Amino acid sequence: MALAIGHRVPDRPPRGEICIDDALVRSVLGCAIVGFAERREFARRLGLDIICLSPVFPVETAGGGMPAVAEAAWPDLDRWVRESDLFVFVMLDGAFGWGARLWGYEHFFSTVARESPELTDLIRAVERFNLELAERAAGAGAMGVLIADDIAYRRGPVVHPAVLRRHFFPSLARQAAGLTELRVPVFFHSDGNLDELLADIAGAGFHGLQCIEAAAGMDIGRIKRQYGDRLCLWGNLDPEELILPRSRPELRNTVQALIDVASPGGGYIFGTSSGLIKGMRVENLQVVYDIQL
Repeated sequence: MALAIGHRVPDRPPRGEICIDDALVRSVLGCAIVGFAERREFARRLGLDIICLSPVFPVETAGGGMPAVAEAAWPDLDRWVRESDLFVFVMLDGAFGWGARLWGYEHFFSTVARESPELTDLIRAVERFNLELAERAAGAGAMGVLIADDIAYRRGPVVHPAVLRRHFFPSLARQAAGLTELRVPVFFHSDGNLDELLADIAGAGFHGLQCIEAAAGMDIGRIKRQYGDRLCLWGNLDPEELILPRSRPELRNTVQALIDVASPGGGYIFGTSSGLIKGMRVENLQVVYDIQL
């Protein structure tokens, strides 16, 4: 992982997924209950190098305020650190995610459109919350942080790029700087077409970008040429390759073509753009990750 993030060439590209659905773990392992041991075994069979953990909060209610930092927990964080050799990322939601969760989509996007002081207050609150949360996680052994905020859809940014640059990217840059001071790499995740925003993401100080959605027109070869010296790229395998019927040669050719384009010179982590989700075919997963079932 250190080689990939540092844009050096490892023996093979590291492997990682932003999320892993327990239903898929059950399908692969044939188990009824999924706990830490089963998730670790699943990661071992796939040869994963990364595990991503999302925080859990006791109560989430629309219209309420931000939860207390002390209420957050990452299930089994201590065990992943102590009992596995995986690189442990913790995930943090950005202002878009929190805004929609606390206010609902209509109120949130109305606030964004008006660029009201309420929006500024929310962004600052999320920034403080994430920095405190990340400090807690790093103190517990987390090795990297991934800020997830879907600021784009398949055709481009969900709001005008100028609005993002005035309000959201300055806060993301402060978060990236604060997290770097904790000596952990920080990645950014967003679905959608980010072409108009790649320079902003790189300029904010992120070490890497996760997703790179091929179905949204994200050409990883071009992005690698333009930003591969500044961003470690993670993902780009279309989840449909694991959902739809595919022959073994088709899957192998798809994976090899992606690795051939994205991995030269280092700075690439292999994975899907979506994570491993319910409905994916075990037989496709077996080919893509060369697992023995």
